[in-house]
Amino acid sequence: MVDSAIHAVHDYLPDASLHFLELIKGDNPDSFTRLRKLSVLDIIYQMFDRKGCSQWSDIMNFYDDLNKKQTITETGFYLARKKFNPEALRVMSNEFIANFYDNNADEMKKWKNHLVLSVDGSKIILPNTKENEAIFGRINAKPTSKDFDSKPVSGLLSTLHDCLNDTFLDVKFGPCSSSEKYFASKHITTYCENFIDSAIFTLDRGYPSMRLVDQLINSKQYFVFRLPSSFLKAYTNQIKAGEDKVIHITFDRESTNQYRDDIQFRQHLMNTTYTLRFTKLIIGQDKDDQDIVELLMSNLPEDEYSKDDLKELYHLRWTIETSYNRLKNRMKLENFSGYKSTLIYQDIYADIWLYNIISLEILYANDQVAIEQKQEGEYILKRNFNKAIGIMKKLFIRALISMDEDTNDYALSVIKDNIAGNLVWIKKGRAYERKRTTTPSSMSYKSTY
Repeated sequence: MVDSAIHAVHDYLPDASLHFLELIKGDNPDSFTRLRKLSVLDIIYQMFDRKGCSQWSDIMNFYDDLNKKQTITETGFYLARKKFNPEALRVMSNEFIANFYDNNADEMKKWKNHLVLSVDGSKIILPNTKENEAIFGRINAKPTSKDFDSKPVSGLLSTLHDCLNDTFLDVKFGPCSSSEKYFASKHITTYCENFIDSAIFTLDRGYPSMRLVDQLINSKQYFVFRLPSSFLKAYTNQIKAGEDKVIHITFDRESTNQYRDDIQFRQHLMNTTYTLRFTKLIIGQDKDDQDIVELLMSNLPEDEYSKDDLKELYHLRWTIETSYNRLKNRMKLENFSGYKSTLIYQDIYADIWLYNIISLEILYANDQVAIEQKQEGEYILKRNFNKAIGIMKKLFIRALISMDEDTNDYALSVIKDNIAGNLVWIKKGRAYERKRTTTPSSMSYKSTY
């Protein structure tokens, strides 16, 4: 039986906040030594409780959720948050989700006994300040270009996403010019060090590189890449539409020129033969009745995984796009607590942690109360994620830590009943949720913390 994520985080946070206290202090070893008014746990809980109001309203709402008297000013609260090292929040979030998977290994959804993982990145619009411009940069702009100042300040969010359980297993955030392939390599390392389940990594056409292929093979992980036409062109040109072919890939000095700055890896490539499977899938026809072809590269055995299996796998990876849409447009990820980079990092890591808790609570509800599909057809019933976000934003902190037992029990029961009872019809095979416009990083009412 799947555990309740609310109960799991309730048990995890008190010990974790003590265990990681030195990391939380970061470069300020004297931070949080006097905690008469505000504890480290209070700061973490308030990050979860952010509702997108003004800073003052968010603090008032937080103390109301605790059913406690507010004992600190707005300035004092945000000065305390600025001392909290956001990397500690990311580490705790990652450890929490890894522990949850360990404790619920048999209950997590799998595809042919494998987790299906996706790596992808998304640009996050940030408050337009000189400090953030210096730290993160502006999207699609060179400092010398005439329209540089009109481009939004942004950072790159990269995640490792579990496509079937709708959770983020690792998160990286940095300047918008950060390398997505570098972040992908870090995600792979994190997974191999912290998770025990067998997995299949799925990556889009911006990620193919022999470094990642070599890393995945050496880590004994399965993978599926969607390829651009330029990648290993000398080999992929040999494959016809609809064909599925295993090819032995070798490299000479000329084909490894791009790795001249890394002599060790270049020599490794020239002395290694890679056995890779290339599949040209016909996924439909265009308006001129010409085949639409997608080229995939994998190391999945032909005798165990058919071409249809590869097509299904790659379709599954698109759930990460829905997850990013929910983060940005439903959880208002880009509506930050303040302008400072520390608060930005904290908000991103806290929102992703809360997203995981919501997804796991939906798994818990599915385990407790099965959904009865009412009819056959092109639509199926699922639990309503958007309403689950709303009820968790409203009552999560009350359910987690309210000092009043009756308030705590009531919040838990309302969360459970609402998540279990709110269902929505979903069209089979739809890759994305319907998109709605949103105003990114709406910071007009925020203070300058």
